[in-house]
Amino acid sequence: MKNRRDLSMLGLVVLMVTTAGWTGVVHAGIATTKHNLSVAGPGTVKSIDETEICIFCHTPHRAIKNDNIPLWNHNLSTTGNYGVYTSPTFDGATTIQDLGGTDATTAAVSNLCLSCHDGTIAINALNNPSNANPSGNPTMGGTNADGTIPVGAGRLGTDLTDDHPVNFVFDSALFALDNSLNDPTTLSGVVLFNGTVQCSSCHDPHNSVNPTFLRVNNTGSALCLRCHNK
Repeated sequence: MKNRRDLSMLGLVVLMVTTAGWTGVVHAGIATTKHNLSVAGPGTVKSIDETEICIFCHTPHRAIKNDNIPLWNHNLSTTGNYGVYTSPTFDGATTIQDLGGTDATTAAVSNLCLSCHDGTIAINALNNPSNANPSGNPTMGGTNADGTIPVGAGRLGTDLTDDHPVNFVFDSALFALDNSLNDPTTLSGVVLFNGTVQCSSCHDPHNSVNPTFLRVNNTGSALCLRCHNK
């Protein structure tokens, strides 16, 4: 009876896994993307001695405290001003310059992205190195072996005045003022963070199924049309 009961429990577990699915198998995840900077990473910029994948951004201990992303591990940029995006239809919009800069307690989502992508902080500048490198940060190889973001599309620089605005509230008030926008309560595929548009609203840093980590394939401007109705 005991063996039969054990087999019944095993069957129940198999049924639950089959029914619910295992997301680790279904989704590609960060391991196959250029954000995997470990020795197993597929990109040209990666470590030559760090086997952990998540540690370049996250750590379970001694994390940089902020209000947005849990257990952040990458040192923040000291850049205090990235400029203000302006346009005839979005004049004076607040962008990254008001995110808090070096204030780790209020660092917004876009500041975390820019801690690598503004090109001022080495990608191996970790707050808490792994146990494999307790005395220092990972050693980087590949392009720009000093550990900085290579020149190219991944290096946004510190002037974002000609990039899509971020860190602004997208709510019913803005929707009422601009009839070229979709109702923010009906958005799908894109993500608002505390009601604001951030870099990660359109980009998913953990999954590169679409080019440049876009959350939605932009064929036919499909991503743009999630927020804009033009």
